Amino acid sequence: MSEKKKRIVICRSDDKGIPEKVRGRVLVKQGHGLGGRENVVMTRLNDDDLKKIDSLVEVEISKSGSEAAAFFIKEGIQARTDLVEKVMPTVEKIRELRKQVRESLGKVQEVDSETSTDEEVEIQE
Repeated sequence: MSEKKKRIVICRSDDKGIPEKVRGRVLVKQGHGLGGRENVVMTRLNDDDLKKIDSLVEVEISKSGSEAAAFFIKEGIQARTDLVEKVMPTVEKIRELRKQVRESLGKVQEVDSETSTDEEVEIQE
């Protein structure tokens, strides 16, 4: 089995001498392209996965475990865009149905608060 050679590339975001695809991957590994990370996601990892994330921090590819995890999540999402695109229409339908239920329940709660417990209420659609 032949061993695949790996090349280490260090570049700046404005370096035009490196092909765009390579430059993009390297910059993501250096923390570029991971902006807008104001959302926090708590997760549990097994020891092996944590060691891999820690190794990226140890060799200074990532500044922190959070950045390394964000990198792997981003790479995973990009690698499975087919799955994301497949489920999104269903997710949108579920969101719309939940919205309809909340709106419907809001109408029922409004009617309930306007009546006493002894009165019957008929809801008309």
